[in-house]
Amino acid sequence: MFHGPRRAPAAPLLLALLCVGLLSSAVLSGCTAGASASPPGGSPTATAAEDDVGVDIGNGRPTVSFDGPMVRRRVVLAVEADADPPALRARLEQRASAAQLVLADISPDVLPAGVLEQGVPQLTELLSMGATEDQARTLLSSTGPTNDQYFVLSVLVHDLRFAVSSADPVALADAIAREGILSDALGNYGTTVDANTLNVTYLGALLGDDVVNAVRNGMARAAGLTADQVRVTAGTLGGAGVDMATEPEPAQVAIAENGSGHGHDATAATAAPTQLSVNVRLLYGIGLAILLLASATIVLWATRRRVPASEIEPEPRDRE
Repeated sequence: MFHGPRRAPAAPLLLALLCVGLLSSAVLSGCTAGASASPPGGSPTATAAEDDVGVDIGNGRPTVSFDGPMVRRRVVLAVEADADPPALRARLEQRASAAQLVLADISPDVLPAGVLEQGVPQLTELLSMGATEDQARTLLSSTGPTNDQYFVLSVLVHDLRFAVSSADPVALADAIAREGILSDALGNYGTTVDANTLNVTYLGALLGDDVVNAVRNGMARAAGLTADQVRVTAGTLGGAGVDMATEPEPAQVAIAENGSGHGHDATAATAAPTQLSVNVRLLYGIGLAILLLASATIVLWATRRRVPASEIEPEPRDRE
């Protein structure tokens, strides 16, 4: 008897579905990996260990309650130069003087983690209060080779003055220097002497409250006083400064550029990952839709396929 048409074997159908599943998994894995990695401009998260220290390069922002006029947003210029750094520094100084700007060497600690991950710049210069990113780029427009990599960023800095009373502030400054507490906590700092007062000034990366308190304790111990007798004020007078309670998290990665490029500040860098994330999700959605459509087409084709009549073998007849 005739058994009717034979359907296509199940193996090709299962193989096709398996391929579609693997492709979907690969696309999904790629999308997930991109989402889990820290994107440009993403906010680094500080661990508990990082919160216990003051200034850690590339770590999350420390707890800062000494803010307001004591915290400033300033423009910084960092250069990874192929040329001789001292010669480039001299050219920058010359152009800054002509533009009525002042450059000050500052620790690379003020830079975002993304910059430091690419390497520590040979030059890190802080521009005058009120200077703009465009002014910083102008300084580099004709100072050296165009293949110098540079970063122009708006960063937060601590501008602090520690003051303690002393009958002999010069001797107190020497005693503090010998102890080394300020060098360990602050790195670079300055000292000035007024009448019966020693002033320690600091301009650099944000300090955690624990570091500020350690400096106060060290100065007080050398002066034979208590920590609350060491006053902490703004190093530069005027202006409201920055309220850290309302300040957004810093950008993690800044974009390197050459001498002919356009500058990027921390705000501009944070916009890129959002657009990138949207594009990745859009591409993933389109790709998944195509894969699902292809899968449905294969299933429909496989279930409707018939074996041509010429290939159907008749049932053998009984011979009389």
